Amino acid sequence: MAVQINFVIDQGTAFGAVATIQNEDGSIFDLTGLTPYSQMRKSYYTTSGFDITAEVDGPPTEGNIKLSLLPVESNAIKAGRYVYDVEVHDGTGDYVKRVLQGIITVSPQVTKTP
Repeated sequence: MAVQINFVIDQGTAFGAVATIQNEDGSIFDLTGLTPYSQMRKSYYTTSGFDITAEVDGPPTEGNIKLSLLPVESNAIKAGRYVYDVEVHDGTGDYVKRVLQGIITVSPQVTKTP
């Protein structure tokens, strides 16, 4: 079962967060040989979405996945509520597991830089 974590992203700013993935028994999930992928969408049924940069952070045996967006990327996202998830893939398509999911709220930006 995927871990549930909700985030708030300030539109037009850099976003970064690290989540430690655990197995159901509470042990650290080993990310060795796995690549994380992440997207956010307005709803589960929306066909278009936004890619979130997802990467293993540190040694894969520590189970940390870093999610990030550049300011230009968060600026392109309309303020509101979105759903997201993170899956890890083994590169062959034989193994895909959802390890993280939740809600992302994009807070609207007021100050616009020239």
